[in-house]
Amino acid sequence: MKERNPPSERLQQPDPGRFVAPARRPETGRLLQLPLELADRALVAPGQHVELGQPIIEHFREVEPVEVPTSASLIGLAPGSIVDHVPAEQAGRLGRRASSETYRARVCEHGRDGITRLAAGLGAVTVMAPASGMVEAIAPARLDLRVDGLAVDARVGWGRPAYGRIVVAVDDRADELRSSRIDAAAAGAILVAGSRIDIEALSRARALGVAAIIVGGVASRDLRQLTSSEARQQAALHGAVPFGLLGLGGYGRVPIPTQLWDLLVAADGRLAGLVPDARTLLIDGDPAPLLEAATRPPDTVRVVSGRQRDREGRLVGLSGPRRWPGGAYTPGGFVELPDATGGELERHCVPLTVLERLG
Repeated sequence: MKERNPPSERLQQPDPGRFVAPARRPETGRLLQLPLELADRALVAPGQHVELGQPIIEHFREVEPVEVPTSASLIGLAPGSIVDHVPAEQAGRLGRRASSETYRARVCEHGRDGITRLAAGLGAVTVMAPASGMVEAIAPARLDLRVDGLAVDARVGWGRPAYGRIVVAVDDRADELRSSRIDAAAAGAILVAGSRIDIEALSRARALGVAAIIVGGVASRDLRQLTSSEARQQAALHGAVPFGLLGLGGYGRVPIPTQLWDLLVAADGRLAGLVPDARTLLIDGDPAPLLEAATRPPDTVRVVSGRQRDREGRLVGLSGPRRWPGGAYTPGGFVELPDATGGELERHCVPLTVLERLG
């Protein structure tokens, strides 16, 4: 709802901190929990400091439960212990599929019936540390890593953990990254793609060895195609290069929020890691310049939905409860937003529930 230039002085300046929920901000010291599946093995120890890109987990793409007679060599192993040599004839379906004579497995339990139950793995891959930090704990199902750098949250995550150097590949946060702009020089990089990237560009990026993509919004159909491609590679036990994708703003065509765009531009050239399952980008190095680039005045707000979606401005007044399109009856506020040219300010009345506080 657009107001026709009501004078600012008639409105009492509200405190956004009282009426508007804060946006999720980048933070330091994030505790990252990396999952450990049944046959996985941690390659580091609690209390150990790791560097970005250091091997930390041995992961198996395919795992099968196996039962073997409890032997003298097995009875002394506690549940969770790794068995490096499981005879192929005891590896069940995995033993029929591969030529290797032994398989690595993790002890699940020693049964009272004289049977030891294992989780046998096939197709080992090494998971690298997505950030520098301290290993705080290793539990049966997770590895806890306290990250040194800056953590940035996304709304959508897909793929596997990856790391590389951040490269801003578009000129503006609202641009779309086309396949023609991706070449062999992008191998190993984390590309910042603007508001959208289509499946053609995603496929080209994977083929050329791009480590990951950071984009404002992603189409659900593109994720389905990526998932199908990943499933085919796993079925063939094909050793594909890890590839991850983060959608900072969610689904569809969404320009990267200006606060995060300024942060990513400041981080251009830095090493970083992605953890898609946690929907997190981890930027290595000193976080102070990045936080400074993302700093906004205290009264700065962003519209997250509706006709003014993704626009930033100032909360300059409150309107009280109103009936909005769709039937909702909630308090509203007046926001001043720059027009399309960035010159004159427009004043709009929007529900307070569609605002987030950036300051």
